[in-house]
Amino acid sequence: MIPRKKWTLKEYDKETAEAIAEALSVLPVTAILLNERGCNDKKSALSFINKENTAMHDPFLLPDMKEAVLRIVTATEKNEKTAVYGDYDVDGITGTSLLVTFLRGLGLDVVYHIPDRLIEGYGVNKTSIKALYDEGVSLIVTVDTGITANEEVEYAKELGIDVIITDHHECRPELPDAVAAVDPKRPGCEYPFKDLAGVGVAFKLICAYNCYMATGTTEFTQDDSEIIFDTIRECYKQYGDITALGTIADVMPVIGENRLIIAYGLNRMKKTKNKGLTALLKASELINDSGCGKLSSSSVSFVLAPRINAAGRLGQADRAVDMFLTESDQEADEAALWLCEKNRERQKTELDIIAEAEEQIAEGALKDDTRIIVLHSDTWHHGVIGIVSSRLTEKYNLPSILISFKDSDDIGKGSGRSIDGFDLLAAITDSKDHLIKYGGHKSAAGLSVHRSELPAFINKISKYAKEHISDEDLTPVISYDAELTVNDINMDTVTDLSKLEPFGDGNPVPLFMLSDLKITDMIPLKEGKHTKINFVKDGKVLSGMYFGMNKDELPYTEGDHTDILFTLSENEFRGAVTAQIQIKEMRLSETEASEYEADKNVYFYIKDDIILPEKDHIPNRDDCASVFRLIKKYADNNNATLNLHKLIKSGECVAGYIKFLLILDIFEELDLLKYKTEDHLMIDITLKEPTEKKPLTDSELFAKLNGQI
Repeated sequence: MIPRKKWTLKEYDKETAEAIAEALSVLPVTAILLNERGCNDKKSALSFINKENTAMHDPFLLPDMKEAVLRIVTATEKNEKTAVYGDYDVDGITGTSLLVTFLRGLGLDVVYHIPDRLIEGYGVNKTSIKALYDEGVSLIVTVDTGITANEEVEYAKELGIDVIITDHHECRPELPDAVAAVDPKRPGCEYPFKDLAGVGVAFKLICAYNCYMATGTTEFTQDDSEIIFDTIRECYKQYGDITALGTIADVMPVIGENRLIIAYGLNRMKKTKNKGLTALLKASELINDSGCGKLSSSSVSFVLAPRINAAGRLGQADRAVDMFLTESDQEADEAALWLCEKNRERQKTELDIIAEAEEQIAEGALKDDTRIIVLHSDTWHHGVIGIVSSRLTEKYNLPSILISFKDSDDIGKGSGRSIDGFDLLAAITDSKDHLIKYGGHKSAAGLSVHRSELPAFINKISKYAKEHISDEDLTPVISYDAELTVNDINMDTVTDLSKLEPFGDGNPVPLFMLSDLKITDMIPLKEGKHTKINFVKDGKVLSGMYFGMNKDELPYTEGDHTDILFTLSENEFRGAVTAQIQIKEMRLSETEASEYEADKNVYFYIKDDIILPEKDHIPNRDDCASVFRLIKKYADNNNATLNLHKLIKSGECVAGYIKFLLILDIFEELDLLKYKTEDHLMIDITLKEPTEKKPLTDSELFAKLNGQI
C-alpha cells in the first residue's frame, strides 16, 4: 500500500513577513519565504538576499591545515611523486580532479587513484597503497575519505609514505596517525562552518597553500587581509565551478560558506575554462555553443551529477576524472558523451531492478505489519541498488535495504535508505552479529552479509523496525511554503523568488500549493515518461509539467478538481520566457474529496447497522459478478491495485462507490480475496484460490443486505 501523504503549511509570522515585504519592496510570497528561513527583520532579510551572512573563513582554522600545507611545500621542494586518493561519487571525483590540477600546477608528478566501487568498495585500502608505493609515491593526499583509515595509514607509514587526509565525514575517537587530518568534523575544531563537502575541504587546502605562499605565514594579521582576500578570490575564480559542482551533488546544506561556494560557482560554470565541464554542460544540453542556458542547483543535481555518478556506480570513475583533467577538446567531448551513455545504461539497469523489486513486493515481500523492506537478488547491479532503495523508500515511506549477490555465490552487498525519524545505521548495528561489515549514517547505509545469515538478519532488523517505527511515522508529511493564486503564476514572481538563490538542502526550492484546479487535458510526453496537465480556474488556463509521471499512473482524469504542490521556475522555449509549474504532488480537491467522504460515511453506517441501505446500495448477483470481472481484468498474478475514483469516472465501475465497497467486504467474507486501503479510493486487492465454491448467500453481509429490501 502506497501511503497517503499529509500536506502541511510551514509556519511563519504574518506581521513580520508583511513588514519585510514593505521594507524591501519584495512580493509577499518572497517575504514569507525569507521569514521561514529565519529572517525576522529588514536587516537579516537583506543580509540573506545579499549573502552577507556568509563568509570566506580562514582556512588555517581547520585542524592540521598548517601541517598539510607545509608538507606539500616540502613535496614541491623535493619534487616528490604524489598521489591523490579519492572516492567514486561526484564529491570524490570533483575533489580528486581539483587537487590533481592544483598539485600538477605546482610542478609535482601527480597520479591519482579512485577505488573501483564494484571490486575494492569504499575507502582507502592496503592493496592500492602498495600499488602506489610500487609506482614510487611518497605522499598521498586523500579527498572525501580517509578519516577512519587508521590501519591503512599505519601501513602506508610502514612503507615510508606520508599521508595527508582531507575529509568531511564523522571521526572515530582515535584518528589515523597521518601527517595531517584536515576535517571540520574533528572534535574541538575551531573552524566556524562544519558542513563543507569533501571537495570543499580540498578547496580550502588550496586556499591555505596559496595564502601561505602569498604571505609567507600561516597566521595572518590585519595587514594581510587585503592580500588574503585577493588570494582566496582568485582561488574561487580558478576552482569555484568544480567545487560548487561537488558541493551541490553531495547534497550539502546551502547555508553559510556553502551558499557562497555554490552561488559563485554556478556563475563561474557559465564561463568555465574547464574543457571537460564545458563538454558535459553541452552534452547535457544545459548550455549551447554560445554559452546560453540557465544553470541552477537543481540542474546540477538532476542533470550533471547523475551523469558523473554513473561512472562511479559502474566502476569507471577514472573516466570522469580524466574528463575534468584533459586539455583536449576532442577528449573532453568523447568523455562527456560516454558519461551520458553510461547514465542511460544506469537508468535502464535501474528500471530493471525497480521492476523486479516491485514484483517481489507484489508477491508478498511487503506484508501488512512490515516496517522495513529488505529485498535481495542474484542479478542486481551493486552500483545501482542504492538508487532503487531510495525510490522504494520514497514510494512506500518505509526504510529499505536492497542486497545484491551478483558475481558472488555467498556474499551479498547491500545498500539502504531510511525515512525521517528512523536511524538506519542504528538498526543495522543492532543486527551486526549477522553481518560481515557495515557502515553509513542515519539516512543511508551499506552492508555485506553471508547468504546463510540473510534470513537471521532480515528477522532481526524487521523486529527492530517494528519496535522503533510507529504508525504515525508511516504517514509521510510534506511541508509547503505558501498557497498561491492563479494570478501569482507569472515571471514577476519567478524573478522575485530568484533573489533567494541558490537553493538546496537548508535553503530548499520553494514548494507552493494551488487549490481546486479543474483538469482539462492530460497529455503524455516523451513516450509516456512525463505528463503535461492543463488546468482551469477562475477563467484562467494554466499548464503544469509532471516529470517522471506516466499519465496512466495518475489516479485522476479530465474534469477532476485537484490541488497541486509545485515548484515555479523559468522556462525558455523558442525565445519566449514563461513561468513553468513543475508538479510534485497531486490530490483531489476538498470539493471533490468531500463527496467521497460523505459516501464513505454512508458505507460505514450501513456496514455497522447504523442506517438502513437505500435500494441503490444493495448488491445483487449481477453486481457481484460485474465487480469480480473488473477485479480480474486488472489483476496481475492475482494482485490488483484499483483506483475506484478513476473507474467510477470512466464508467467502468457501474456498481457505484458504496455498492463496490460492500461487495469487496462480501468477497472477503467468502474468502475470495483480501484487500487493504487507506482512503477507500486506492485499493490493493489479492485474489485467493477458493477451496470450494460458495454461494453468495453464505456471506452474512450479502444475506443481511438483501433481506432489507
